[in-house]
This record gives sequence, C-alpha cells and structure tokens, in this order.
Amino acid sequence: MRRLIIGMTGSTGAIFGVRMLEALKATDVESHLIISKWAQRTLEHETRYRVEQVRGLATVVHSPGDMGASISSGSFRTEGMVVIPCSVRTLGCIANGYGEHLVHRAADVIVKERRRLVLVVRETPLSEVHL
Repeated sequence: MRRLIIGMTGSTGAIFGVRMLEALKATDVESHLIISKWAQRTLEHETRYRVEQVRGLATVVHSPGDMGASISSGSFRTEGMVVIPCSVRTLGCIANGYGEHLVHRAADVIVKERRRLVLVVRETPLSEVHL
C-alpha cells in the first residue's frame, strides 16, 4: 500500500488540506494526518468543518505532540509528505531542523530519507526573511 503523510499547520487556507484529504480518500493511498494546534483553530475559523470531520477523512491520525509516532522514523516507508497549508513558521522550522512538534519531525525525516516533501506556503506577502 502507498502511504502519504499530510500535515496541516496554522496558515490560512485550511480548506486546501481538507480537499487534499478528500481527494486521497477516493484513492488507494493510506493517508497519515497531523493537524497542529493552530491548524485546528484556523480550520474551525475558516471553514464549516469540525476537526473530528477532517480527522475522519484520514486513514490514520497522529497527535502533533507524539514525537515517537511511527511516521517519525525513517523505517516507516512513505511516498512523501505534503504540508498543506504550511505556515512560514513551519517552513522555518523544517528548513532549520527545529522539530517542535510531529509535523516538523516527520518533515525532517522525509528530507533525511530523500523522499518528496511539498510545502504549500500560504502566507503573503513574503518578506526577505521568509525568502
């Protein structure tokens, strides 16, 4: 079975993460979801979805605080990871190897294992620091 990790962080555009999960549900891909604390707040603010509904779209749901989750190990084989939406803070943490929660840690493993990592950064305008 093919596996894909989906991370949702607190940037605007939570609906994109929901739509990604809906699309994956119609495939044979096993989806592993992490919704950060701020993604949960943004989801409820921006959409009519409840966190429980979004979790129900994934095959497996991981707690953002569970740094020992299966997806935090390179031996857990995946096609890669999509962080959708991706906050600039999450981008910075991933780029600098700072693993504050499971979204960061899982992305770090994906990079280490040279698997595909897609970051859907939604914050604009970007400053020189972001770039």
